[in-house]
Amino acid sequence: MLTAFLVTALLQTSTPAEPGMVLDVAVALTMEEREVVRNARILIDGNGMIEEVGRQSELQIPKGWQLYSYPTSYAWPGGIDLHSHTHTGGWGDINDMVHPDNPELRTLDTIVADNHLHRIGRAGGVTLVNAIPGSGTNISGAGTYIKLRSRDTTDEVVFKYPGSVKVAQGYNPERSGDLGGTRMGMWWMLRWYLDRAKEVAEADTLDENPSIASIAGIFQHKHPFLVHTAGARDTFGTVRMFQVEAGVPVIVSHGSFNGYMAGAEIAALKTPLNIGPRNFDYSFNNEQRFRGLVEAYESAGNTDISVQTDAGVIPQEEFVYQATLAERLGCSTWLALESLNVNPARQGLIDDQVGRLIPGLQADIVVSTGQPLDPRSAVELVIVEGEVTYDIHEGQIY
Repeated sequence: MLTAFLVTALLQTSTPAEPGMVLDVAVALTMEEREVVRNARILIDGNGMIEEVGRQSELQIPKGWQLYSYPTSYAWPGGIDLHSHTHTGGWGDINDMVHPDNPELRTLDTIVADNHLHRIGRAGGVTLVNAIPGSGTNISGAGTYIKLRSRDTTDEVVFKYPGSVKVAQGYNPERSGDLGGTRMGMWWMLRWYLDRAKEVAEADTLDENPSIASIAGIFQHKHPFLVHTAGARDTFGTVRMFQVEAGVPVIVSHGSFNGYMAGAEIAALKTPLNIGPRNFDYSFNNEQRFRGLVEAYESAGNTDISVQTDAGVIPQEEFVYQATLAERLGCSTWLALESLNVNPARQGLIDDQVGRLIPGLQADIVVSTGQPLDPRSAVELVIVEGEVTYDIHEGQIY
C-alpha cells in the first residue's frame, strides 16, 4: 500500500513535459515514399522529435505549444552532406601524408563547434555533415557526423562517431617512394587492412586494437566506408574490393569523370553513390558530350544516389544547389530531392534517426519560400532537433 502511494505521489509531482512547437506550411515533403502533405502541420515535442505530421485540419495545436506559420512555404528534411571538410572552419582538417595509411586518425579532435562555415551552411539548408579527413593517403581516418547546431562545445554538436572511415583510391593519394606509388600497391595495402579488421571484428576485440577499430566497426555494420574514387576503372574497383569481396557497407564518393561508364554494373549491385563536387562530365573525344553525372548514373539504373559538396571545394551553403544542378542536367526531380536527405541518411546508416519528416525521427527541418530545387527559393527557417537555428527574419545570411 505504501509503495503504491509513493509511486502515485512521484507521478503527481514529476516535472511536466516541456512544451513543443508546431510548424504550419503550405507543403511538406516528408521524403517517406515520396509522400507530399499539403496544408501541412508538423508537431515537434519538447525533446526535439517529430510527433505527428498531417494536414492542419486534422491535427490540433497542443495547449502551450509555440506556432510557427509559413502559409506559402515548403518544409523538407534538412540537408545531409556526406562529404564535407568544414568542421574546423577552414582547411585545417586531417591530411597527414607521412604514411600511406592512417586508419588510427580521426576528425573528432579537430572540430570547431558552430564555426562560421557551419553557420553559413545552415542558412543554405544543411543540418548535418559528415566531417571527414582529406585524401592524401589511402586510409586517412575516421569521420564524424556533426549537427549544425548553435552550440559552443564539440560534445553538443557531435551526432555520431565514427560516422564513416575515409578511403581514397586513384588520383589524390598517388605517391612515390613506397607501396602507395602504384595502384597494385595501394590495393594490396587496403586488402591487408580489410583482412586484419575482419579478424578484429569477428573476435570483437576493438578496444584492444584501437589502430583499426574504426575499420573493424564497419565489419560490424556500425558505419560505412566512404571511398574517394573516380573514373570507371577505380570506381568499379572500389565496388569490387569493398562490397563484393569484403562484403562491408561502402559509399562510392565522387564517381566523377567517366565513372558512370560502369553505371550498369554498379546498379546491378545496388551500390550507394555520393556524387560531387563535380556534377558533370565533358568527353574530349569525337562525341564531345557534356553530361550530368547524376543523370548518367540514373539512366544506367542507379537510384541510391546522394549529392555532396566536398566543402569547401563547393561552399557548404551550396549543397542544395548541387541537387538543383543535377536536375537541370537531366536527372529526375524526385531523385534530386532524395539526394539531399533520405538517400544520404540511408547510405550513412542513420536513417532511423534523420532524413525524413515522420514521427519518431529527429526534427531537422528546413522551411523555404518555394520548392527546394528552385534556385530562387530562399531558406526562411532551419530547425535542428526541435530548435530554431536560423531565422531569415533575424538577418539573411545566404
